[in-house]
Amino acid sequence: PLTAIYGYLDLLQKDALSETSERYVKIIRERTERMKELTEELFRYSLTVTAAEMTIEPVVLNHLLEESATAFYSTMKEYGILPVIRLPEEKFLRQLDRPSVSRIFSNLLSNAVRHSAGDLEITLTDDGTVTFANTAPNLDAIQVGQLFDRFYTVQSAKNSTGLGLSIVRTLTEQMGGTAEAEYENGRLRIRLCFPENRNE
Repeated sequence: PLTAIYGYLDLLQKDALSETSERYVKIIRERTERMKELTEELFRYSLTVTAAEMTIEPVVLNHLLEESATAFYSTMKEYGILPVIRLPEEKFLRQLDRPSVSRIFSNLLSNAVRHSAGDLEITLTDDGTVTFANTAPNLDAIQVGQLFDRFYTVQSAKNSTGLGLSIVRTLTEQMGGTAEAEYENGRLRIRLCFPENRNE
């Protein structure tokens, strides 16, 4: 259905339209784009693997964090975000599902781009805790308490479907970890803890 809508919108825009009609077509196209984004995110959510389907193997967390941040570098630069990354020099191993961890980091970076006021700190500590912290003046404690709820969005979250952080928590917990968010003095912190021994 979305493909058909896009096709007819393209045909409409080839015709001579009044100013009012052009405005309506623009609105329809924007809403169609949002529907496409939501549909794709729902599809990805439906493909979230279960714990039994995960391939658990040694994952070097600091390397994967660095790779994920590098992949988002151009996007962060576009938004004026210069990340500060604090990682241990030695390999930090945890028994995890690599594709799931990559997806978690990608969703968190995407969330930071939407909410950050221009800064981002990524930290990995010796107890296996990964923290994403940034200034987020448009949030409050109540909103932050609902960030992991499925389909929840805040007004400042542009192009958000409300599934990204829900996926983060789901995947983290399926690998025996925890995910939590806190908000203090205008600063958002999202913490992931990947314990050394997985809960079976």
